[in-house]
Amino acid sequence: MTPRPERAAAPARPRLPAAGWRIPGLLPHPLLSFCSLHAGRLFARLLLPALLILLAGCSGVIDADQASICRAVAPALHEDGVDIREIALRPVPNEPHALRLAYTVRDDLGSRAHWLICQFAGAGGTARFDLVDVETDHGGVSDIKLLILKRWWLPEHTGRSLSGAAFGMGASAAYWVQQALNGLTLAGIYGLMATSFALLYGLTGRINLALGEIGVFGGTAMLIGMTVALASGTLSGPTLLLAFLAGIAAAALLGGVLGQAVLLPVMARARGTQPVLIAGVALAVVIGEALRITVPNRENWLPPLLNLPIPLAGRSGGFIATTTPAQLLATGLGFSGASVLLGLIGLTGFGRAWRAYAQDPGMAALLGVNVPRLLSATFLLSGGAAGLAGTMAVVAYGTVEPGAGLAVGLKALIAAVIGGIGSIPGAFLGAIVVATVETLWSATFNIVYRDVVIYSLLIAFLVLRPGGLLNRAAPSPREF
Repeated sequence: MTPRPERAAAPARPRLPAAGWRIPGLLPHPLLSFCSLHAGRLFARLLLPALLILLAGCSGVIDADQASICRAVAPALHEDGVDIREIALRPVPNEPHALRLAYTVRDDLGSRAHWLICQFAGAGGTARFDLVDVETDHGGVSDIKLLILKRWWLPEHTGRSLSGAAFGMGASAAYWVQQALNGLTLAGIYGLMATSFALLYGLTGRINLALGEIGVFGGTAMLIGMTVALASGTLSGPTLLLAFLAGIAAAALLGGVLGQAVLLPVMARARGTQPVLIAGVALAVVIGEALRITVPNRENWLPPLLNLPIPLAGRSGGFIATTTPAQLLATGLGFSGASVLLGLIGLTGFGRAWRAYAQDPGMAALLGVNVPRLLSATFLLSGGAAGLAGTMAVVAYGTVEPGAGLAVGLKALIAAVIGGIGSIPGAFLGAIVVATVETLWSATFNIVYRDVVIYSLLIAFLVLRPGGLLNRAAPSPREF
């Protein structure tokens, strides 16, 4: 009897690279990979919901100028020499243009609690400076007293001296603490913008120089959303959150449309990288000019929301390092965005497809990666990251300037090259380097030469270490 031939074993099905593989766009070391992936998972599960609940739960957003005016009213209502201490300053429910200040007054007779409500003419423009009514726990302030208060008292007493820093230190140390705080916000903006370059370059080997202006477009969309909210008379945490999300969504949509309509056709027809670079510059000029021409038709400044100074380090009478809730929020958004992007690349199906295509496009397509969908999603994601950087700039600095995106984009590109272009963690590492050098130079030397130093740093890396700090770039600068 003829023995029955055994069935040949089926070949093992090839699998997409796992999260810890060392392929382009991923972390260079398993320990760093482990930390970043768990940081992204922690943010996705805990920090992001907490941020959304915090913003959505805010009953109102306090205008820093209105807060300063309302605080200055309290001393005018009491005798000279009394000690006035603030308890709370909050928006008034169902009164979009009013603030309620609760405070205590201490004198020889003891301590007593009081409150007052400041009513303003509006939440935007010059109306937010116009104090139209003051109510106290003893009744309303008469029109004559209000006129005297506005004309002679408030112009001289709206300033607020800082005291009670959390950490006591000398003026020199406090000065460097202040520079470090400023550099963190800058590093977050540069890092997100550099990530936009890394996402596209790691997948296509091309650089989109329009990403800077796409970020400015996202910031402008946020300003437009805030203008609509102010026109409706409501200024609260949810409206700020909606305007913020609208800015990111607008930038993501613009990045996706421009990628599909302009950049992908140019990539398909061009053999080299120069046509894509030229197309990116052209798109940046078009977006910047369109935003510049339309500036007179819109409000291009965010009211000073969440800008009450918080003294952190120093001593009374000397230099005090301060921060603001807006600066803390912008910095937190930047590094939270970094955690989300690292988690997205390391933990999701999109990230596995992205890493597989970055390593071997042909094999990724054979294994079933939907390349058109992957490219579309990457353009959307890079535009969204740039939009997050633009909205961060609005939150931290109050505005974004049309045409400034190209300069910011070039510095972000420098950060991506220094970190290792095509590497997402490298983009943030390079952003920290660029922000540190820029901040230290501005604080120590002549600020006029700041950009000269930054661009010289790029030249040095291209000559001495073209692969960047994480050695993820091409071995020769000619491939840039």
